[in-house]
Amino acid sequence: MKVTREFERDGDKVAVRAEHVAGDRWRVRVGDHVLEFDARALPDGGVRLAPVAVDGSIGKATVCYGAGSAQRYMVRTAGRTHTLTAPASRRGGGGGGSDGTVRAPMTGTVLDVLCQVGDTVTADQTLVVVSAMKMEHKLAAGIDGVVQSVSVQKNTTVDQGQALVVVEKAAAE
Repeated sequence: MKVTREFERDGDKVAVRAEHVAGDRWRVRVGDHVLEFDARALPDGGVRLAPVAVDGSIGKATVCYGAGSAQRYMVRTAGRTHTLTAPASRRGGGGGGSDGTVRAPMTGTVLDVLCQVGDTVTADQTLVVVSAMKMEHKLAAGIDGVVQSVSVQKNTTVDQGQALVVVEKAAAE
């Protein structure tokens, strides 16, 4: 599996590409730098990347934490922490601008669907859990409302950006 995303770092755009090599091993390219890691999921939903020697040398990046549905990552390299943020076009809705459509943040497998059509849900309620890159992503609609459609089921593969659940905003009382 290969995943390519564009992020913003210190106001500049940077391309990040992760490619599964084998087992827990991943090859990660950030701009022109290529490193290999053994990836381990953390209980908080992040991931710890242990550098692996490639051609006799070990990369300088030691730890990467994911936060908030793959929207922000904190990467510690050579004693400095960088924050990579998803561009505005990829940020999901936790705020008032959300359209209520829950989309897959990246290609992965649906671990659980926690809602059905007709359910009344809250903005921060987990509706779908997707596993991608050895991390669990708990996805919410970002608005209070009623589930209008559920287009996935447990153990199915989804593509990045695919609509999984649609929630219609609750009517004002």
